[in-house]
Amino acid sequence: MPTTTGMKGGGYYDANSKEQRSASDAFLPWLEEAIAALPDPAIHQYSWNFLDIGSSEGANAIYTMNHLIEIVRRQSDLPVWALFDDLPTNDFNQMFSNLFPESTPALSATDVYTAAIGGSAFGRLVPPCSLHLATTFNAIGFFETRPEAQLPGFVLAMQPNPGAPREGVEVTASELIPFQKQAYQDLSHFYAARAEELVPGGKLLVQIFGKNETQSTGHGLMDVLSDALLDFVEADMLPRSFYEDFLFPAYYRDIEELTAPIQNEPELAAAYRIEHAESRDVPVPFNTAFDETGDRETWAHSYISFQRAFTEPVLAAALPEDLPQENTIEKIYQRMERLLVDHPERYEFHFISIAALLTRL
Repeated sequence: MPTTTGMKGGGYYDANSKEQRSASDAFLPWLEEAIAALPDPAIHQYSWNFLDIGSSEGANAIYTMNHLIEIVRRQSDLPVWALFDDLPTNDFNQMFSNLFPESTPALSATDVYTAAIGGSAFGRLVPPCSLHLATTFNAIGFFETRPEAQLPGFVLAMQPNPGAPREGVEVTASELIPFQKQAYQDLSHFYAARAEELVPGGKLLVQIFGKNETQSTGHGLMDVLSDALLDFVEADMLPRSFYEDFLFPAYYRDIEELTAPIQNEPELAAAYRIEHAESRDVPVPFNTAFDETGDRETWAHSYISFQRAFTEPVLAAALPEDLPQENTIEKIYQRMERLLVDHPERYEFHFISIAALLTRL
């Protein structure tokens, strides 16, 4: 079973994912270089085949795919297969609405054909040696399966933010080991699946939320979630056991962890050449607006809307069904927003975007 059912649907993710687009935009110039170096499709192939993995409701993925098609059209008039993947539980209705707004194709270039795929990023999605380019943005940071381990002292497989300490919130180095192993295994599965799907000379761009030497994308985001849940525990609105059992199923890698399977696994080292690997602290739209206006309420609301887009499905699935109070989810996010308004310095947020561009050998 996957660790998440996908993002919050009904257009919510699309409306609250400008930050993810900012993180992926930072690496789009790599794709211009990548497409220019693509080998021509083989004689038995009649199209360029591009796949985006983890497309969610599609707004960001379609934006990027249009950019890719614009680039490839500078050098070729061959048809393009534009493929979009996400979990079977994803809101594909919204994706198709985005692909054909008012029955007009959103991918406006000529000879472009679209399809959606329901499947896990950690397994095969298309036939072997069929893809020329695969991309994934902010998707494979989620665990393929949850490790059989507990983190009773925090909600994430990460050392808590030293800038936001709270009594009893702690994770030991030994507690993290099974999660680190799972993250390595997941990434190995992802790279192996793409190696089978890509043609020789094909390109793979992998970008995810991560961490650098001083910051993690999880800092702030997970601190405010942890604090709100603990406030509910202390107010007897949630059982302590819920906090101890709850785990947000994501792992925040650094750049070395992103490339480690290719460096360490002989079959992957033989499959790929690393063209670029980089970590960037990318601009965050709601932070930029806050710096300009100083409006805490607007900043807090935008921050929580962004966070809610990818955390609510996980939190809703984990909450006990027999809670006595109504609208628990709404109350938790209201509490989080209040914490942000009252203590913005405690929940400072940086989007550390890490990426690698690989060539299939």
